[in-house]
Amino acid sequence: MYPNSPNIRMQLLTIDLVQNSIGGSNYQFLHSKEVIGINFSITSREYYESKRSDVRIDIAVKIQSFLYDNSKYAEIGDVIYKIERTYTAGQFTELYLSRSKIRKSDIIDYAWWIRSCYWKHGRRLCWWAYS
Repeated sequence: MYPNSPNIRMQLLTIDLVQNSIGGSNYQFLHSKEVIGINFSITSREYYESKRSDVRIDIAVKIQSFLYDNSKYAEIGDVIYKIERTYTAGQFTELYLSRSKIRKSDIIDYAWWIRSCYWKHGRRLCWWAYS
């Protein structure tokens, strides 16, 4: 694999905090967008700066700038990360992610829908199934 080739697949998530009928707060799923990016290491300066500001950066990812839709959360594997900081440099946007305490089951209308995809004749076919 080349050093700057895409090596991570993730979902950019748009979720909103809404109040339920008894005054409690729940996360509401609005939409997601699948993107691929380049996982890269943060510098030691960025690490110590994040430690000093009590925001632990777990993952740093570069994606094409036009793909980023100002989402505040990203899902990689089964873990939901909060996008703490972004930096746009030319055609790439760097996303600095920290692991959030939000679980899929905490998000209304997200945990129950499963997307399945496969490749056929060079085209990606996907469908949603209710679980």
